[in-house]
Amino acid sequence: MKDTTYSGNEPGQNNDDFENNPYHLQNLFAEGLERVDDLLSKAPALIYIIQGKNLIYLNKTFTVISGYDFKDMKTENIFSFVHPDDLEKVITSYRRRLAGEYVPPYEARIAIKNGGYLWVYFSAEVIQYQNKPAVMGIALDLTPIKQTEHALRMSEEKFAKAFETSPNAMAIYTLSEGRFIEVNDQFSLILGYSREETIGNTARDLNLWLNKGERLKWIKTITKFESVRNIEVKNLNKSGKLIEGLITAERIEFNGETCILIVYTDISEQKRLTRELARLDQMNMVGEIAASIGHEIRNPITSVRGFLQYFNEIESMQDYQEFFGIMIEELDRANQIITEFLSLAKNKRIELKPNNINDIIIAMTPLIKIDSLNQDKYLDISLQDIPDIMLDGNEIRQMIFNLILNGLDAMEKNKTIHLRTELDDNGDVLLIVEDEGTGINNDVLPNIFTPFFTTKELGTGLGLAVCYSIAVRHQAFIQVDTDNCGTRFTVRFSQN
Repeated sequence: MKDTTYSGNEPGQNNDDFENNPYHLQNLFAEGLERVDDLLSKAPALIYIIQGKNLIYLNKTFTVISGYDFKDMKTENIFSFVHPDDLEKVITSYRRRLAGEYVPPYEARIAIKNGGYLWVYFSAEVIQYQNKPAVMGIALDLTPIKQTEHALRMSEEKFAKAFETSPNAMAIYTLSEGRFIEVNDQFSLILGYSREETIGNTARDLNLWLNKGERLKWIKTITKFESVRNIEVKNLNKSGKLIEGLITAERIEFNGETCILIVYTDISEQKRLTRELARLDQMNMVGEIAASIGHEIRNPITSVRGFLQYFNEIESMQDYQEFFGIMIEELDRANQIITEFLSLAKNKRIELKPNNINDIIIAMTPLIKIDSLNQDKYLDISLQDIPDIMLDGNEIRQMIFNLILNGLDAMEKNKTIHLRTELDDNGDVLLIVEDEGTGINNDVLPNIFTPFFTTKELGTGLGLAVCYSIAVRHQAFIQVDTDNCGTRFTVRFSQN
């Protein structure tokens, strides 16, 4: 006994029981459309039947969505309702399907009555209608999908545009491995690594973190929480310069993978200005203290020194001359510290008059050369032609001397310290002192101009603080550039 249910054969495949199958669509249509119209009119898809170029049937859903009723479309060439750009595809698919070939479902546009076109998803079946082949098609309305796709595409385009043009550094990296998969131009600008150098690498590969402990803490935080806001971090750029930033991060799905989107704000300049203000406040306080007690301390020191000199000249006390000499040296050292201490005073009076830094350096050269040679180190001086500017000569001499001593202390024997002057493109006069030491540690760098901060065993922590104070009084700016090959101090005297 032969099976009389629908066999599920591929379209175009012969079936001996095709004519005898009472459940097959072709038999239902052979008995008249009225029997199935009620069923098809309730279907959510657009259903139609075409025979030749003639429209045989439209279900209610088709007329509701397209706005055309059966009479409107029956009087026209049915293919005139297809978008011109899709016409060849639709006609070719129709002919192939009518010939018994299998045609995969495809997208095309059909006209709607109120103007414009509607995207639909076509699939078709060959049927027999009134003993002639016809094509029954089902078209799914793609409007919701297309709207979603459009919104998603617009969202992606907006995100891509916002990502690329953001004034903040932005990056996306995988949560599992921490590898960068996208960065914007600002990221490359701030951290110094090109997109090609960054993609595929991790922050550890690029040595972006100042210290490992902070990196591990960050990883734990972002792994635990889906988002973090404004976390202060310290990073290193490609050249090893310290960058202070704020990180905001969010977990996202990107290309089917869980990733982290980070927004990095460079706050190095803000932090520097904050430290500058704090340092100025501290120096002002120190200066006020210095001004109030400096002279009071100097007076007894001067008296004690005078008595030691007197005792040193008494014949009966010749056995104690060595001790007197040591005590006098220590008092002189204390007096020098007080002198430096007084140099921090904000209201210290200075005498500004036209002067040339080159002339000051030339006058100092014999003294600083002797200091360098005594330490088996070398001095290289290069002076460009620069204009006279308003200076206090004594203060500038002290600044140069302090910077030279600081550079000599930072170097080993047989190294060279470079002293030069330049005139930049803005007309600013530059005083540059550059050593060949090992550089300043990034943890130390923010504090080098702070009074009494020192890494030297016998240092007072006042040398660079005095340089800073002198620069402030001259409305100059000191820039520090450091790496493992040395440190360069650039004092900029602006003429604007």
